[in-house]
Amino acid sequence: MPKKLSNTPSTQYMMAMADKSGKPLLAGKTYKLNIPKDMPVKQFWALTVYDRATNSFIYTPSERTTISSYDLDKLKKNSDGSVTLYVGPQAPNGLESNWIPTKGKRPLPAIRFYGPTDAMNNKTFKLSDFELVQ
Repeated sequence: MPKKLSNTPSTQYMMAMADKSGKPLLAGKTYKLNIPKDMPVKQFWALTVYDRATNSFIYTPSERTTISSYDLDKLKKNSDGSVTLYVGPQAPNGLESNWIPTKGKRPLPAIRFYGPTDAMNNKTFKLSDFELVQ
């Protein structure tokens, strides 16, 4: 729950059902999403991946269903300060900290914006689309 409510939406969600080429996100595939350094949030952002068949968490031995801005100190960052997150059955080599496992399930990623800024509310912010890795 957001710490403070405002006149504008206090939380906003974006969900992905397709990759940047418009193809549905598929089970057994790995996708990446670039999260810019300056996300349009006053509080935090969080990417959670659900099972498209059940709309519930995908539980794995790692118990990781979500990566958020609270995890930034543990993530490998790009040279511009952004982070690339991965969703799929296997982590890319050396990028386990930036990965949410899907256990072969069809992913339904949702990114939440807590305390979205005007850039989010007036739709001037555009998050990149998921991109197929393999």
